[in-house]
Amino acid sequence: MAAQAVVRTVRGDLDPARLGPTDAHEHLFLETPLQPGDTFQDVDRAIAEAATLVAAGARALVDWTPLGLGRRADGLVAVSEATGLHVVGATGLHRDAHYAADSWARTATVASLQQRFVDEVTQGMDGTGARAGVIKVGAGYHAVSALEATAFEAAAAAHAATGAPVCVHTQHGTMGEALVERLRDLGVAPAAVVLAHLDRNPDAGEHTAIAETGAWLQYDGPGRTKYWPDSTILALIADVAKRGHGDRLLVGGDVGRANMMRAYGGGPGMDYVFARFRPRLARELGDDLARAIFEDNPARAFAFVPRPDEGRAA
Repeated sequence: MAAQAVVRTVRGDLDPARLGPTDAHEHLFLETPLQPGDTFQDVDRAIAEAATLVAAGARALVDWTPLGLGRRADGLVAVSEATGLHVVGATGLHRDAHYAADSWARTATVASLQQRFVDEVTQGMDGTGARAGVIKVGAGYHAVSALEATAFEAAAAAHAATGAPVCVHTQHGTMGEALVERLRDLGVAPAAVVLAHLDRNPDAGEHTAIAETGAWLQYDGPGRTKYWPDSTILALIADVAKRGHGDRLLVGGDVGRANMMRAYGGGPGMDYVFARFRPRLARELGDDLARAIFEDNPARAFAFVPRPDEGRAA
């Protein structure tokens, strides 16, 4: 009998068919030297913010905050319990710039990181029983630093040991295809790779080439009008879908600053993608594409087959 694929949430493994409408990229808690004075660690505010996402129609979110950046596994569980959201947590490391000069991450070896990533996927994060469901790595702008290269190697080895998807921060959407190739050379099949922020570089031709490898294209620019309007992202989605790759698209809010959350007095709010962007996408590009991007695709992108001794989906 074939092993069953699951989405690993902080409250247990889930049959992918039960995941539901998903915000593919969020941050409920974050603290980084790259954003001084912009820390958000309050559990009650995280619950309040996530509740707006539920009210807008979401049933799941993937939290991309990795090691060393204020991730709170207990908080992720609290949000899930209070709101009913299926919450997927992340192990791994972010891009180099998020770690101070004296950070432990700068002296960590591939072997030590691999073991830590594996332990967090199979045993739990932050001393809790809440297990990570994705492995995060990040790259810089058109470059991969020594720390980032080490993290990529460790993530690939941890993926081989666990099957968990590898979620990649791309800086301004650069190097997407090259990062897929790097991971492929390290043994990670492109179908297990999710590339974030690609819509910062809204090049449908380049995205088509990435999609043809089998990797996932994750867009998270809706509501960021200071960069460009939602119409730019909708046009990009339409173009990529017309080229035959609507089945490789994911969308998230990536609310990565306190001043982007209503619970902290900012905006556009974590609910924007579901309250505003998804309805517009459905109106302009069709219900079928909206359903694929927010429901069908996440259920495949974030699913993996765990080791035989890890139990079955709920």
